[in-house]
Amino acid sequence: MLAAMLRRLAVPLAFLTPLALIAACGPATATSESTPATSAPALLAPSATDGGAAHGLRDRYAATQRLAGLAEMPEHSDEKLDYDGVVCGRPVPLLDRRLAAVVHAFGTPDDAEPQDFANVNQETVVYTSEADATEALRQLFDLLDECERDVEADQVTDGHAAVELPNEVGLPGRAVAATMTIPEGYRFPYRYGCLRHTRVVQCVAVWTRSVEHTATWFDKAIIVTAEGLRT
Repeated sequence: MLAAMLRRLAVPLAFLTPLALIAACGPATATSESTPATSAPALLAPSATDGGAAHGLRDRYAATQRLAGLAEMPEHSDEKLDYDGVVCGRPVPLLDRRLAAVVHAFGTPDDAEPQDFANVNQETVVYTSEADATEALRQLFDLLDECERDVEADQVTDGHAAVELPNEVGLPGRAVAATMTIPEGYRFPYRYGCLRHTRVVQCVAVWTRSVEHTATWFDKAIIVTAEGLRT
């Protein structure tokens, strides 16, 4: 979910020089306008303390192999989320109150044409309670809605704006759109949305080379994710 929006994935070499992309509004580097990342404790995916129930829920809902027609990139799957508890320069302490988390990555083949490129991260986080899950989601998107500009390793994510979830979702959640710009000057329209079902939160991060394709892939991925959560 929230934490894994900071997952880094290598962009296919077919059309871009090697670079690790961040899948959303990552932890800001220290500037005069932001809180240094060191001001918040590192948040890794904790071990389950509820007899394995959290991991069971996580594994039940996390997509594997394919998502919305895109093949999984298992080399990017990770339970140790690259997240320090800071979003757009501000700490989000409730993200610490989770039991189990995992990120799965999906994308087009390395030889895909640039205009066809699409990358999707699906994050699954199980919280200690439904109340914690609800509050963590609210805190995160309240920050994202206000985030004007975030910088991570010379990569800029800006233009955050709330967007509507597809009607087919049928679950509580929120989403934002933004643009990621990497040092080489490439711009990637980006969408990030999260859904909640009981104490499970699943998020989808999508970026492509065009606003239209990003919106299309995001809708596909978030609808499939919602269908999985409702089963």
